[in-house]
Amino acid sequence: MVMPAKVQRLAHAEQLLLLGQPGDLAVEVDSGLKHSNHHYSLVVPPGYTVLRRLSVPSVSRREQTEALQLAAEATISDSLDAYLVDYWHIDREHYGMAAIPRDLLIGYQTLVDEAGRTATRIQVPELVADLKDGLVLWMLADAVMVCNWREGVLVDWQVMPWANGDLALERVLAFGRPPRDIDQIVLRTSGVQQPTYVDELSATCNQAMPRAEIKVLEDSLTETRPGVGTLCKFSQFVREQANQAASPARQLRAVLSTLVLLAAIGSFLYVELRDLEDQAARAEHTASLLKVQAVRSSRIANRVRKLTGEVREVRALDDNRVIALLDDLLELMPATIRLAGVLQIDRRGVLSMDGLAEKEQDIGSFVRELSRQPQVAAVRLQSVTGARRDEEKGKGTRFRLRVQLDAPLWVPMAENES
Repeated sequence: MVMPAKVQRLAHAEQLLLLGQPGDLAVEVDSGLKHSNHHYSLVVPPGYTVLRRLSVPSVSRREQTEALQLAAEATISDSLDAYLVDYWHIDREHYGMAAIPRDLLIGYQTLVDEAGRTATRIQVPELVADLKDGLVLWMLADAVMVCNWREGVLVDWQVMPWANGDLALERVLAFGRPPRDIDQIVLRTSGVQQPTYVDELSATCNQAMPRAEIKVLEDSLTETRPGVGTLCKFSQFVREQANQAASPARQLRAVLSTLVLLAAIGSFLYVELRDLEDQAARAEHTASLLKVQAVRSSRIANRVRKLTGEVREVRALDDNRVIALLDDLLELMPATIRLAGVLQIDRRGVLSMDGLAEKEQDIGSFVRELSRQPQVAAVRLQSVTGARRDEEKGKGTRFRLRVQLDAPLWVPMAENES
């Protein structure tokens, strides 16, 4: 994958492990790392990464990957499959290539099998930006690697054996750039040099470029430094680790984690289910109450509607018609009979009346006369009472009649609907 010219900031890593023979992976396998959950990253020892400057013609973005691969294969005798490869952009027609031998990862694979966890990234120290402009000199076991940085990009580099001497080193220091353009020089030690080598190299740099500021960095390669950036992140390695098959220890950890998660989910679902059951029971009870109330409300509404209709019907009755009917019936009453008490008529057309007759036989004549009327369906003499006390004698006979008309005065709505 081609990276832009500017460096990319590295995410903070909890622990850095050094690959290769001088590395510390074997120690870490026997340490507590395999029993911890801390993330870790890998560091390639300086001088182990194959660096090449590639000349690539200007091509489209679609053809860029293939062009880089062809240029890289032309500079390496082995197959590219034997390396982890990444690129960075230098200028219009040049790219840098970094190839990490996969043989360096053998010890790492042992750590993965033991610890059950893969690394989050892999880092090449030579591609870490220690400065924006100037020279970075890596002091290797038997050589010096001079890296030329411009605008935060590694544009060129050369490796010179220690045996070539100081004069050769002075010429290497000035390759591609006049000494007056060099303002900063960083000396990076890899922990295998004697202090006298550091002093000699510093003196040579000061003699070749007296205007440059010289800084010696003796930080450990596995020491994390916040804010640093790199030209390559080796996304291929990151993808491979994500897709790598899990070791037995890793599988067991994943199974246990899954069981714990399932148990937590099961407990949560059980609580949620009980809560939903309680809510459903309360809702069902509420629904039953609402149904009862709805039935009652419906019955009350029907009753109110019927009563309202009956009131309207009663109000619609012709009072003159009722009075005329009573007058017609009372005209049939002989002079010897008079009203004495109740006189009422209901909606069914039933007339009830109490009367007082001078002679008991006059009551029979009145009943027969009423029965002959066309608007009368039946006449019933409910009671006849003579005088019981001496003071009542001579006042006549009391009686009660029930007259059923041939039709009710009005019919309620309930009877009409039936």
